Formats: sequence, structure tokens, C-alpha cells
Amino acid sequence: MRSYLLFAAWTLLAGAGIPLIGVLNSGVARSVGNPFAATAIMFAIAMIVAFGLTLPFYGSPTVAQLGSAPPISYAAGLLIGFYALSATIIIPRFGAASFVAFILIAQLLTSAIVDQFGLFGMPSRPLDLTRLIGLIVIATGIAIMEIDNLRKAHS
Repeated sequence: MRSYLLFAAWTLLAGAGIPLIGVLNSGVARSVGNPFAATAIMFAIAMIVAFGLTLPFYGSPTVAQLGSAPPISYAAGLLIGFYALSATIIIPRFGAASFVAFILIAQLLTSAIVDQFGLFGMPSRPLDLTRLIGLIVIATGIAIMEIDNLRKAHS
């Protein structure tokens, strides 16, 4: 129970940062005049922090360790780069809430598929009726939230 609460709190904190990535990085993009440069700067800062925490506690990985990861796993860097660049460009134009709403739908559907089929080495967690109803309720709530934005887009 304690680990569940710890992981839930940690996840909430990480989730709170998701819209802030695009909001804060769009300020850098305005200053440097380029969303690609702003994203590169953000990742340079993240890399410095990651190395600053990793090297003293764990050392650097060996070539053998790096080679033992499935090659597809390294696509995570491309995906987070695409996400950060997308947030930097889209949030100022679309709004943080709308951006996160569509991100949430995509995350829920993708994670349900990963869980259902145990993709990428993850344990299989089949979609049951309770989780399916939860997904439908969340998707319905997001659709209701976005109705006004869709109307404004057509005006």
C-alpha cells in the first residue's frame, strides 16, 4: 500500500509537469526565436542533470550494457523529443488543457494496447470491463471538454 501511494504521488507530480514542459519551453522558444533550439536547450539541461545524478551513483554504462538493450528501446529518445517539440509549438496555439486532453487520449489508448498484449517486454494486463468503462468515461469527459473549442475552431 505504501509503495502504491508513493508511486501515485510521484506520478501525479510527473503529470503536473507535462503541460509545464510546453508552457515553459515556449518561453525559451520565443526568446531564442526557434522551437527546435529551445527543445535542444531543454534536453541539454536534462542531460546535464541526468549525468550529474547518474555518474556519481551508478557510474557510466558499459558498451556491453548499451548493446544489450533492444534497439527499439532507444526510440524513446525520439519519442520524448517529438513530444517536447510538439508541446513547445502547439501549446501556445492550442492551449495547455486541449493539448494535454488529446495527449491523454493517445496515452490511454496506447497504454491499453501495450498492457493488453504485453508489448515491449511489459507484463500482459488484459483490458477488463471495469478498465474499458473507465477509458470510455475519460474519453467522453475529454470530448465534452473539447466541444466548445471545436465550435470556436469552426467559427
